[in-house]
Amino acid sequence: MKQFIRISFALLFVSIIITSCKKSSSNNSIVGSWELASAHIVTVDSTTTPITVTTQDTTVAHGHSEVISFFADNTVTQYDFSVNPPTVQSPESYIVVGDSLTLFSGSTGITVHYTIGGNLLTLFVSQSSPGSSVSITEKLNRLQ
Repeated sequence: MKQFIRISFALLFVSIIITSCKKSSSNNSIVGSWELASAHIVTVDSTTTPITVTTQDTTVAHGHSEVISFFADNTVTQYDFSVNPPTVQSPESYIVVGDSLTLFSGSTGITVHYTIGGNLLTLFVSQSSPGSSVSITEKLNRLQ
């Protein structure tokens, strides 16, 4: 189950890494750099009796542990400063349609829903497999 959560969390970040096709200079554009502020993860395992529901809340102090940069050319890069040495994921791509953000790693894509309010980007991810599901809400702050 932990592996499923890690994979879902990684897919979320990979999908965030892919840049949006919106090319707007407005503050509502996803283009820019965003740092992870918090994550709320709910995991449901229906293969157990009773059903197991696990909730995990993470609040990240400022310090740029995870930064995702969306570029106007629809590429995205993820920086992980929580490990030593820091890691940088190769540029991937993204597409924005309405409130859906699809992130691509090679030919594989994942679609998440998002909202932008001022300097806050909120991502909503829902993944399910037979017997289990994971819902993730991540909040990221725009870096100036």
